Amino acid sequence: MKEQLPTATPKLRRSRWKTALIGLGSTVILLYVALVAALFVFGDRLVFPAPKDFPSATPGVLNLPFEDLMIPVDASTQMHAWWIPAPTPTSKVILYFHGNGYALQSETKLELSYLFRTGANLLLADYRGYGTSSALHTTEATTRADGLAAVRYLVEQRHIAVSDVVIVGWSIGSAVAAQLAVDMPSAGGLALLSPISSVNETANQDWHYRLLLWPLQRMGQNEFDTEGKISAVHMPVLIMAGTEDEVAPPWMAQEIYAHANNPKTLKPIEGSDHNGFWKHADAVVVEALHSLAFGSTGEKGN
Repeated sequence: MKEQLPTATPKLRRSRWKTALIGLGSTVILLYVALVAALFVFGDRLVFPAPKDFPSATPGVLNLPFEDLMIPVDASTQMHAWWIPAPTPTSKVILYFHGNGYALQSETKLELSYLFRTGANLLLADYRGYGTSSALHTTEATTRADGLAAVRYLVEQRHIAVSDVVIVGWSIGSAVAAQLAVDMPSAGGLALLSPISSVNETANQDWHYRLLLWPLQRMGQNEFDTEGKISAVHMPVLIMAGTEDEVAPPWMAQEIYAHANNPKTLKPIEGSDHNGFWKHADAVVVEALHSLAFGSTGEKGN
């Protein structure tokens, strides 16, 4: 006769299920903690995904005179930049910070021709960690130092008064520009193009990122809180944003505008999404930046 194995009792089966569920839950928690830890270390790359490959173009492809610069930021690192003199001599300078995901060299296909048409001198600055600038993990703190180094170059090497400098940023560059405006209160003006209100609000538009990045948001890492900083800016402010922008939706520009001090101007770009901003803005952005750089304070808010 074959020996029969004892069958599991209902109580034993429940105990096994409980043990299995506890083990599964512990595994999920450990994986989530490990993922958050990895994001804490490498999360900067989500905000600043510096390209590994980028074009070798210079302003020369547009037949523009320029100086290729490596501006010292500290004792061991430098930022790549271009100085492009205005078509007609002037003391006015637009200091420009680009969006993420591309390097300075790509601006020859996007912003450069529009910025040059404003009639101001241009200093186009790349972030450390991007392009041929010194290699590091780009963060909110490093871009703040980059902005200060760019102004220091203009004052010390070009003998430009800070009051003649208009600070301009597009997309994530708008957050870099806003911080620099706080640090340089005597600057001539601030232009935020397709601005994000903060990195947290941008991420929270998608529930996946909201859940994933919640712990980092509690730590205050790389917030780029332009909405929270703009009230500390006391200079003419220009805000331009596409009405169809899906990355930095119009409500972000409106919130920043609501917290900004006078004089301030908000210009919606009809029909423009995020990456189509420059194409849709065209002459509108040229005229608005020219007015900001050369003395017009724009429309006063209510």
